[in-house]
Amino acid sequence: MNSGYDKFDYPEYWVGREYEDGAEKIALRKLFSLIPQRESLIDIGAGFGRHAPAYAPLFRKCLLVDPAKELLGLAKNELSSFGNLEYVVGGGQKIPAPSESFSAALLIRVIHHLEKPEETFAEIKRILKPGGYFVLEFANKLHFLARIRAYLRGNFDFAEEIGPIEQRSRDEDIHFLNYHPLMIKNLLGQSGFSVVKTLSVSNFRFSLLKKAIPLGALLHLEKTFQKPLARNYFGPSIFFLAHKKIPE
Repeated sequence: MNSGYDKFDYPEYWVGREYEDGAEKIALRKLFSLIPQRESLIDIGAGFGRHAPAYAPLFRKCLLVDPAKELLGLAKNELSSFGNLEYVVGGGQKIPAPSESFSAALLIRVIHHLEKPEETFAEIKRILKPGGYFVLEFANKLHFLARIRAYLRGNFDFAEEIGPIEQRSRDEDIHFLNYHPLMIKNLLGQSGFSVVKTLSVSNFRFSLLKKAIPLGALLHLEKTFQKPLARNYFGPSIFFLAHKKIPE
């Protein structure tokens, strides 16, 4: 990652996005419940610590890693009530942690900036203990609206096109890539992981729905449909829970 990430106001970005934030927290609670070993967790690309309140009470020690020193400073101030959090400046391509030192890793809203996510997957495999768990989120190329738009353009092979697409760019040095779920699953497999759970997240991220339906009701729908809609990769965000394979 580079200095372009220091220029973007991530806390401001989440103002007015309570639904998306709540949807991700629902997904994390579901996936954390499936992780049996909760000794240590590393949050790569932790930013200002948005998800730390979800994992800090569950894991004995947690490390927040981000390339932006300013964001980690915000996290440290906001999360001072948690005594089990540490903060280190760094990125996913060279994670500042010893090999086999964490039982779980978190990578949320990061790989849409990466052209070669497999490099970060390899690093995460390195720092995870044997049998460790990896919670990954990525921007979904195959979400419902993207498919409808592609079909209306006459592109009926869209779902079979495995490569990522550049969705938008906030800065000339920052990519925003939407990935095909099968591509990510393949890269995880090649990196030594097996996907054990899939959730479709932010499924009702439509302006009209967010205005018409109260937040609590919308999040109730989200909680109900994250698992069934995962079969078709419906939502704009996909969460994988992956398990580090143990050599036979």
